[in-house]
Amino acid sequence: MSDMPSFPTRISPQQQNALWQLVQTIFQVDLTAWTRLHLNGVHLGYLNPHWRTHLQQDWPLPLLETADSIDLQHADKLALADALQNMAQQWHRLGLLSGWRNEPFDVRNPAGQTLFALERAAFRPLGLASRAVHINGLVHTAAGWRFWIARRSPFKAVDPNKLDNLVGGGIASGESVHTAMLREGFEEAGLSEAVLTPLQAQSVQHSLRAVSRGLHREWLHIFDAVLPEDVLPQNQDGEVAEFMQLTLEEVVAAMLDKRFMNDALLAMLDMFERLNLLDAALPLAQWLRQGRGVDVLVSA
Repeated sequence: MSDMPSFPTRISPQQQNALWQLVQTIFQVDLTAWTRLHLNGVHLGYLNPHWRTHLQQDWPLPLLETADSIDLQHADKLALADALQNMAQQWHRLGLLSGWRNEPFDVRNPAGQTLFALERAAFRPLGLASRAVHINGLVHTAAGWRFWIARRSPFKAVDPNKLDNLVGGGIASGESVHTAMLREGFEEAGLSEAVLTPLQAQSVQHSLRAVSRGLHREWLHIFDAVLPEDVLPQNQDGEVAEFMQLTLEEVVAAMLDKRFMNDALLAMLDMFERLNLLDAALPLAQWLRQGRGVDVLVSA
């Protein structure tokens, strides 16, 4: 692997301020307007008015309700898990819940302990926190440093044809961060374990944004991979239409043109801050540093 890149100039202040305006429109959510979702007194999620109404109508077990919270209650947490899964399946059958994948994610408490697994399509309606891995790809060419950027398949249900990181995907139930990174790295880019195994997460960002299905809350575990020039990513699962090598200027232009997926945008900006491409005194870099944290769920 090559040394991590350096660039002769930073992104211009005007572009940084434009990117700051963009991220404010995407990632800033007033959670006071959402109903807090608790399970046996433990705060786990958030509901918008639409999903609060459906939960009130369809929840089969006891619940405690206040003006700004709903607490789903049962002594047996597995019974709670079954009831949530059954309710989500009912919403799916009725056409209320899209994006069903038969792919469970872990529901965890604030201390990072796994409570149970639940179909990932139910996480946004219930405002539950999920986890994902993102790999920023770079390569040093004769013409200088380039970023490996993926363009999503036009057949993807979410964000078709949008630009993406070299690799990005959710952490499945029971997976560690590193295992998910190895799996996604092969599935999405055909990268070998020899390339992927040495990688370590460089940052963790919390992506929080309102989406059509509810609330997107996801911890992004961000890796940077400098690929040798002769290592060419090759998609294995049909989710990527093509990989491109873009200059810094081309990446920034695509960001400002809103061609990137939102979480890919956040993962790239995080790397820009760490590569000293942003002015530390400007709001964008300050926001990225403040948002960078430790996922309490990383212990698994």
